Amino acid sequence: MYSSDVKASVQLTSSGRLQGYIAGAATNLGPVRIRNIQAQASAADAEIKIYNATSATGPILVHLKFGTAANESLSFTFDCDGVRFEDQAYVDLTNCDHFVAYYT
Repeated sequence: MYSSDVKASVQLTSSGRLQGYIAGAATNLGPVRIRNIQAQASAADAEIKIYNATSATGPILVHLKFGTAANESLSFTFDCDGVRFEDQAYVDLTNCDHFVAYYT
């Protein structure tokens, strides 16, 4: 695996399925391995949950909380090979108006 294999997801501004551009079209991703995320809070106590599912049900594989005010940013890199989502990744955002995942 080379660093050039890493791609950026489509930006989410609200909860939804993780998507990437495939042949120029936004497409739901899965299976996918998330290596890094970047997010921005829209208010204090921002929260990100990423489910191994097509909706906010099923197992939560990532759960992060951050921020004490609006416009605070989060950049988080997962150790080793990242987090593998066998199905699809559904991102549930609370008090968060910007989310991008870097994936392989």
